[in-house]
Amino acid sequence: MEIAEKYGTPLRVTYLPKIGQQIQKARRLFNSAIANNDYRGDYHYCYCTKSSHFSFVVEEALKNEVHLETSYAYDIEIIKKLYAKKKINKDIHIICNGFKDDEFIRMVVMARKIGKNIIPVVEKFTELDLILHYAAKVGVRPQIGMRVKLAARGSGRWQGSGGFRSKFGLTVSEILRGLEELQRRGMADCFQLLHFHLGSQITNIRHVKGALVEAARCYTDLVKRGAGLKYIDVGGGLGVDYDGSQTNFESSVNYTLQEYANDVVYHLQSICDEAEVPHPNIISESGRAVVAYHSALVFGVLGVSEQGNAAALPDALPDHSEQSLRDMMDVYKNLGTRNVLEGYHDAQQSLDTMMTLFSTGHVTLEQRSIAENLFFAICHKIRRLVEQMDFVPEELQGLDSMLSDTYFCNFSLFQSMPDSWAIKQLFPVMPIHRLAEEPTRHAVLGDITCDSDGKIDQFI
Repeated sequence: MEIAEKYGTPLRVTYLPKIGQQIQKARRLFNSAIANNDYRGDYHYCYCTKSSHFSFVVEEALKNEVHLETSYAYDIEIIKKLYAKKKINKDIHIICNGFKDDEFIRMVVMARKIGKNIIPVVEKFTELDLILHYAAKVGVRPQIGMRVKLAARGSGRWQGSGGFRSKFGLTVSEILRGLEELQRRGMADCFQLLHFHLGSQITNIRHVKGALVEAARCYTDLVKRGAGLKYIDVGGGLGVDYDGSQTNFESSVNYTLQEYANDVVYHLQSICDEAEVPHPNIISESGRAVVAYHSALVFGVLGVSEQGNAAALPDALPDHSEQSLRDMMDVYKNLGTRNVLEGYHDAQQSLDTMMTLFSTGHVTLEQRSIAENLFFAICHKIRRLVEQMDFVPEELQGLDSMLSDTYFCNFSLFQSMPDSWAIKQLFPVMPIHRLAEEPTRHAVLGDITCDSDGKIDQFI
């Protein structure tokens, strides 16, 4: 609180040690699963720079002996700067995923030429031709990875990242063609990594298990065909339990990190043992599960707008008032638990009539104002009454949302919480003042942009 008062809000607060704690937790749990299952391969955590490009975050991750994954050309500039600052040593793998154009691949091959431990992952078949072209041109034997399109798909909002219609990856037939081309050139040993990715925030562990089995079958078959595979990259997708429900709801997960690690190790081991293939080294790229916990956005409330104004209701209506207005006043005075639904319907009908009369010039602006205030006063009264009822009619269950206040907050949703706006991602939201007081009003949080979409109206 002292920080917020000193620097003002909105303010993003980061706790960098949390990043290292999450990485070490993943490493500890995977190593535990490896030891318990007598798995004969190593585990490597790979930090994906797209999770957070901030240099202080990436450098914090590097303090924990991680490898790095890039997703597009801009990331290479980050890698260059890290090399210049001597933050990356010779043991760190740089795994290059995502779309790669001619210039990108040329830079990757040149980096390999000067001794960098870099692995381009072939996402579309033409990339393999470019890698082989530049490798022959500069005289280097590259390390090559390939991403397989699995039939298995993830779950939740990002399940389109997997399956046959996924944007990136090679079909099984394309991978076989690629291996044949490498064997023709005497470079099958260069094919060292098999990669798959189901998407982000995988909610159901069953989908992870299905993908692991399919990927492991691909891996063992390729090894038997002569591929020099050493690594299997299980990608990202490890979810975060944002709402605490521990379910397969899209803002939660129905598994723990330990269960995830156990399943990865167990399924790879059992299938490799069955096929009599050496256990691969395991790489995971879970970015969300590492960075989601390390920062919070603090913002202040500038003002509030209430729905309806019961204080503006007159004690009595003018003599010349329309019958619909008189009907609404009768509904307001006579509401009880026995007639809430009937009263709500009558109020709606009377308000509609008053709006029609206003549009045709038969009602003054003052009477329209009284009608609107009466309608919302009736709704507020109904909301209080339904709290005493054992059964609440469906039509009255949305009153909290309709009558909620709007709190205007000094932040931009589009800049600070874009996932909340774009895909309705739920984030934990909590007050930091008046924690000893019971909340009494329902509200949505509106930002200070002029766009009506700039609001948080769904909460955990």
